[in-house]
Amino acid sequence: MQRSKKLKSELPDFVKSYIFSKLNLKDLVKTSALSKLWRHEWELRKELNFDIHNMFGQGLPKKLTLTLFDFVQSKFASSLDQFMLHYQGDTIHSIRVKFPLDDVHGDVIDRLIIKGISKGAKHIELLFSCQIDDTDDVLEMEPYKFPFALLSDTDSLTYLHLQNCYLGEPLEFSGLKNLRTLVLHLVSVKDDLLEGMLSNCIHLVDFTLDACEFNSNLIIISPTLLHMNIVNCEVGIGEERNIDIIASNLSSLEYSCNGNRVHSMNIKADMLSKFSFRGSEISESTGFSGLKNVTSIVLDGLREFLTEIIPRLFSECLQLEDATFKNCWMMCELKIIGPKLRHLSIIDCSYEGYSPFKIAIDAFNLSTFEYSGKTRVFSVKAPRLTKLFWNATTNEETPFAIGLYESLHYIENLTVVMNTSQIEKFIEVLVEFEKLKQLELFIEGAYDPNVDYFLILDIIMASKHLEKLSLTIRNSRMEISHVVELESERSEYAEIFHNNLKYVELHGCVCIIDVFELTSYLLRMATSLKKITFSSLDKIYLGAGRWTKESDTCCSGFERTLVHRMLRDDVNEHFQLKL
Repeated sequence: MQRSKKLKSELPDFVKSYIFSKLNLKDLVKTSALSKLWRHEWELRKELNFDIHNMFGQGLPKKLTLTLFDFVQSKFASSLDQFMLHYQGDTIHSIRVKFPLDDVHGDVIDRLIIKGISKGAKHIELLFSCQIDDTDDVLEMEPYKFPFALLSDTDSLTYLHLQNCYLGEPLEFSGLKNLRTLVLHLVSVKDDLLEGMLSNCIHLVDFTLDACEFNSNLIIISPTLLHMNIVNCEVGIGEERNIDIIASNLSSLEYSCNGNRVHSMNIKADMLSKFSFRGSEISESTGFSGLKNVTSIVLDGLREFLTEIIPRLFSECLQLEDATFKNCWMMCELKIIGPKLRHLSIIDCSYEGYSPFKIAIDAFNLSTFEYSGKTRVFSVKAPRLTKLFWNATTNEETPFAIGLYESLHYIENLTVVMNTSQIEKFIEVLVEFEKLKQLELFIEGAYDPNVDYFLILDIIMASKHLEKLSLTIRNSRMEISHVVELESERSEYAEIFHNNLKYVELHGCVCIIDVFELTSYLLRMATSLKKITFSSLDKIYLGAGRWTKESDTCCSGFERTLVHRMLRDDVNEHFQLKL
């Protein structure tokens, strides 16, 4: 008791508030029994998050099984109900429930919503997934029937996210006037219901339909909508479904459909600038007439040949500046002509393992190009190209298919993914990029003691303007003995100074003597060097904004003491070595 009084009297209010904010709801309620002074502290929590961790703390098994689920579900619902029954706070900012509750607990959920709305809740998330976290078990549940009547004449709510709920008919519904974000996930959506909701949401800006079931055609009309996502939907075999979108201010639209069929879409949105499409075909179902002002487009998974799609795309979308093609069919020779095109990504596009022999690109304003595939010949006319990503692991025969035309000599930012067996071939190519300012090398493959990573120095010295080098090595694991055995093999190299290199990052399996030699040399010869970072964690860039998962592939030899021992004679007080 004395400790609690001391804490209450000596700590500033903002410190106490921060401490209580870190407690889960179970522990937060317990504090009221520790001191009379804390009796109402838990009522000051304005962001109410009801999930397993917050409701039960560490009191449950790490893996929840179907056998235990009925008991835990009942306990969760009763605990939530009791918490809200005794909650006396003046204001609630947000309510989030993430647990598989169903219509059996409808009264509990209704009371939660009523109290939240009465206290001015602006943000409500009801995430009633029918799957237990971290398992493949799917529950048979009757979805909670969401009562629109509870939201009638409600103006406080700005964010609503419903998962696995049943939406009934909103009779004389007049709420959600100030709603700005609406997310429906695993919800059966009817056209008349959607039309009624959107007519009430006069300030709606973001709208998402995720894995929702459409039993009819959809008509989406909203003059305020800016961003829309219709993702993970399906069209049944033999069915035809249409989506009409009339949104005068819509700026971004994402659509993705699983399976072999897609929706036919009629888009009337003159302000639409960003469009993403994942599905089997687009030319007949959607076309490009409604995309005339689009500046950024992503096409993923098309089972239509790009040789037929791309000419139409660039002839109808005259403002196109950013184009990404992923996992699309591509086999014949491809020509891309885009006067305004600035960013182009062609990632893993082929047909039954075959890629076009040649790709020709004519884009005067192109500044960024990303490629991963098996094409052997490239013709690139892009005098403003400064940033290039190339995945060479997909093509062993021709690892770098772009000839060193005049435009490529101006590349300033280069990212390359290669195998250990391709290093020497690439060194011969990369030394020609004399204007480089940033170089990222991702090297993966089985550990080979004969690979000479010190050859990377040739690239550095040939690129006099280089300011940053990032090297990631993902090898099979090796023992620390490799470092010890090779330690005696250090060699002397001609001392050539580099005046612009400032930052070096070394990731993955970097406990290799060649890497230590390279680092030691740079510490002595890079006169502007400010920082070198060592990390055993690695992740590899795949193109189009995608990365592999971060992993720890370094051998057991990666230790701070080892790095210090190998480099201690070269580090000075003006330099930062980060491990």
